[in-house]
Amino acid sequence: MKYVSTRGSAPALDFEEVVLAGLASDGGLYVPERLPSFSKVEIESWRELRYDQLAECLLEPFVAGAIPADDFQRMLSETYAEFRHPAIAPLVQIDKNDWVLELFHGPTLAFKDFALQLLGRLLDYILDRRGERVVIMGATSGDT
Repeated sequence: MKYVSTRGSAPALDFEEVVLAGLASDGGLYVPERLPSFSKVEIESWRELRYDQLAECLLEPFVAGAIPADDFQRMLSETYAEFRHPAIAPLVQIDKNDWVLELFHGPTLAFKDFALQLLGRLLDYILDRRGERVVIMGATSGDT
């Protein structure tokens, strides 16, 4: 799958290039050239999946061809194994019609763990295949 910039003037890139690039060269964000569609039957078949299995079903179309399925599946399993709740993101009923999705069970107790724990593994995987290394410095704005 190719990814294009929201500003339209950066070259289209494949998944691996987008992960390494971050932002597009024209200052835009990279988005998929096309969005996958899922049938009602597919979606209903996901009902009993574990979180990592559901993530694989949803993310596979975006990664297909860039990372072998077995490697991607292992990456997802390892990512979410570090979360502190077996449901990963439990949906908790707090009243008859009120529910809360708990997004604080990751290693840093922040909602950002859902994306960044996987991103770190993607970077490691891609850079390892290229024989490259990178140092990432992160900072928080204090919103979490």
